[in-house]
Amino acid sequence: MEVTVNKEIKVLFVEDAAEEAVLVEHALDKSGLAHQSTRVDTREAFLDELQQRPPDVILADHGLPSLSGMAALALARDKCPEVPFIFVTGPVGDEVAIQTFENGATDYVLKNRLDNLGPVVRRALRTAEERRMHRLLEYDRERLLQELNEALAKVKTLSGLLRICSGCKQIRDEKHQWQPLETFFQEHLDVQFSHGLCPDCAPRYFPEAVRYFPEAGRIARVE
Repeated sequence: MEVTVNKEIKVLFVEDAAEEAVLVEHALDKSGLAHQSTRVDTREAFLDELQQRPPDVILADHGLPSLSGMAALALARDKCPEVPFIFVTGPVGDEVAIQTFENGATDYVLKNRLDNLGPVVRRALRTAEERRMHRLLEYDRERLLQELNEALAKVKTLSGLLRICSGCKQIRDEKHQWQPLETFFQEHLDVQFSHGLCPDCAPRYFPEAVRYFPEAGRIARVE
């Protein structure tokens, strides 16, 4: 399933150095990604953006004094777990890199290799969209299965023993409620009834018509 990124994306950048943010902006522009970027450097501002203006992707430095990258990652995974979180940082050791992935980061890009940022963001957005579409398909599948099971349950009810009143011909449903025959079949089989008179009943209800018009006794249905 191929998903393309062709819309303007909202980027939330956790960075305290304005000059670093400019370099990241330039890398995104150079990659051809249409975007709107917002930079924050405090926990309060970060939470406000997550809650009020959820981004499409989060870029974060590792070592902010007021909000560490790991703390931002934990908040993002709690508030918006579906949004890709990418570290844009200086060189990190293998142990730290492994920890970022274990904590739920999508990827990381070194600041001295910002040419990689565009492709990494595109890949992360495609993966997030594919997961979203997969969840929608699973939801539709579960809904269809539920509807099918409900339909089969109704068919099973009709294929078993139906309790019908010998006098008024009402039917007792699975909830032990008595319903007119027409109502019961409309609910369980989605059928509509067109009332008429059979040849046996026509003389009973319209004796004069049958007397003067014998063919009325052969009426199978009167709309």
